[in-house]
Amino acid sequence: MGAPTAPILRPVAAWAVLVIASLGVFLGGAELMVVAIALPSIVADFGGWADLARASWIVNGYLVAYVVAMPLAGRAADLWGARRLYLVALVLFCAGSLGAGLSRFAGPEAGIGWLIGARVVQGLGGGALVPLSMTLASHLFAGRARATALGIEGAAAFVGMAVGPAYGAWVLLNVSLPVPGLDLAGWQWIFFLNVPAGLVTLVLLYVVAGGVETPRAPGRLDLVGGLLVSFTLLLGVGALSLAGQRGWGDPLIAGGLAVSAITLAGFVLLELRSRWPLVDPRLFRSVPFSAANAVSLLTGYTLATMIIGGPVFVNRVLNAGPDHAAAALTALTVAIAGGALLGGVVSGRLGERLPTIAGVAVSAAGLWLALGWEVGTELPRLQRDLALFGAGFGLTVSPRATAAVEAAGASAYGVASAMLQITRTIGMSVGLALLTSIGQNRIDELNALINDPARRDALVATLGHPEFVGIDPRSSLALIDLLEAWSRGEAAGVLRVVFAIALAVAIATLPVALGVAARSRPRPEARQAMG
Repeated sequence: MGAPTAPILRPVAAWAVLVIASLGVFLGGAELMVVAIALPSIVADFGGWADLARASWIVNGYLVAYVVAMPLAGRAADLWGARRLYLVALVLFCAGSLGAGLSRFAGPEAGIGWLIGARVVQGLGGGALVPLSMTLASHLFAGRARATALGIEGAAAFVGMAVGPAYGAWVLLNVSLPVPGLDLAGWQWIFFLNVPAGLVTLVLLYVVAGGVETPRAPGRLDLVGGLLVSFTLLLGVGALSLAGQRGWGDPLIAGGLAVSAITLAGFVLLELRSRWPLVDPRLFRSVPFSAANAVSLLTGYTLATMIIGGPVFVNRVLNAGPDHAAAALTALTVAIAGGALLGGVVSGRLGERLPTIAGVAVSAAGLWLALGWEVGTELPRLQRDLALFGAGFGLTVSPRATAAVEAAGASAYGVASAMLQITRTIGMSVGLALLTSIGQNRIDELNALINDPARRDALVATLGHPEFVGIDPRSSLALIDLLEAWSRGEAAGVLRVVFAIALAVAIATLPVALGVAARSRPRPEARQAMG
């Protein structure tokens, strides 16, 4: 079979397909964040926080399924066409959303298990939408148009993440549609409203692109490889997600990471010997492909640091409420979306290397400014620094995607798109685990100090308040205020350490970004065929 050829569409129709496909990515991205707002209400409905480990899988189940779906969907798109699989993924997302909303009717005991299962289905659909939409964009466009299209697709997920918290809060406070005979909680509507939105997107895509499909490459889906990579990601991402809470030396964490490394090695050996590999390890021989994935991994680490560290600083150091945390997070994610759009335009004109280096440098500048955050820092300063970081991160989204898909070639656009999402997610998981680990260790140290009378007395004397020596905090509000002010300063110091580590990672990313090659002339099979 010859090289796959791009689908023939007029420019207006191609852009319409791209915008509609972005809607599904937007829904999946919003779902990554929206449940964090609703989680307290959900847990309260299912009996409270007594079973915290199980309740955490309401979030983790979606995240793990989201990641596991990517390599399978990417390879399947190359084999069977991205457009029809996008529709299947959207149906999965809608079915999972409906099941999640209905889970409350199963009762407190069975309902939470039902909800977690529905969230896994939702995550499989939402995660598959990302590489499928990027595969569509890669086949429908070439040259400057492809870079812009990939920037739009990359921005869609981050716009969803930006809107997610505010949308979830709005639904919880304002949506209460009466249904005769049913007692519905506000959080159920967060899931139910996904269904009509997803179905409208499905119908629009079917109408606009009903007769269009991306080319099919020869081969078959490597199910054994799929099981191995799914097991690897499940263990690896799951262990990293829990490492910050349980500690890196915990047997469960160490064992999970070790087994994940072993299965990864087995997966690579299998793929090297397979005629139809799920992910061909030989792709990493290409410097642009490897560099793009390395940048995705390292910038994913810095992104997790800022996307969690910013709101934590607002809450723990500034002692501000969720509205201020949401404002800080919105500044970050909106800037990412804007940077991704700009990166698509710039890389289309100047190639991939320059905007990638510029983006990493700008994000490093944002991290450097974050090192100056203190107890007296005001919210506008945080928003400015987070937005600067976000704009820099966003600048790298389109050029690394363009470099990866062009290096892989048209027969592997789906796999290349999926790999970028996986490496970014792994980087984010490591960043979150390290941030949680450092923060938890310091919290434990502070608690031990405050609860030890001798060490507490030494502390208050050092702070210049000997009048509190020998006083029990439970009997003195003034002493509580003093210890609270001190702990806020300590929390700021801990976060500055975390930001300093992320800054070092960003600086280390600069030489890697040099490998994200300037755009070569499009391959013949990748040219846009638009009438």
